[in-house]
Amino acid sequence: MIKLSIKERREQFLFFIGIFLFTATLLSFGLFHDYGDGRMVSKQDLADKLSQNAEFEEIVKDQRATVDTTYKQIISFDPGVQAVFLENDIKNSLNSIKSNYERRASDLRYKTFLQASQLYNDFFYDRRELKGNNNDMKIVENSLKDCNLSTDRLKQTMGNQK
Repeated sequence: MIKLSIKERREQFLFFIGIFLFTATLLSFGLFHDYGDGRMVSKQDLADKLSQNAEFEEIVKDQRATVDTTYKQIISFDPGVQAVFLENDIKNSLNSIKSNYERRASDLRYKTFLQASQLYNDFFYDRRELKGNNNDMKIVENSLKDCNLSTDRLKQTMGNQK
C-alpha cells in the first residue's frame, strides 16, 4: 500500500472536491435550467388537444357496437349457407371500421381501427377456410369409410373363393 504525505492527501482531497462540485453544478444546471417558452403550451393548443381526445373517445364509443356486431357475425357465419348478403354485411362492417382510420390516418391513435379491421378480416377468412376444410374432412372420412367397406367385402369374397 502506498503511503501518501499530508500534502499529497490534501491535494487529492481538493481534487475530488473540485470534481464533485463540477459534476453537481452540471447536474443542477441540466435539471433546473429554464429553457424558455419551448415547454409552454398555449390555451388554444390545449383546448384543441382536449377536443381531439374527446372526438376520438366519441368515435371509439360509436364504433364499439360495430366491432362487437362484426365479431358476432363472423362467429355465426357458416360458409355452407348460400347467403351472399351475410358475407357482404361482414365486409361492409369491416370497411366501416377501416374508414375511421382513413379519415384521420395522420393520428396514430386511429391506427387501432385499421388493426382491428385487419384482425377481423383475417379472422373471417380463417374461419371461412376452417369451415370449408371441415366439410372437406367429412367428405374424406366418408370416402375412407366407403374404402374400408369395399376392402372388407373384397376380403370376404376372396375368402369365400378359396
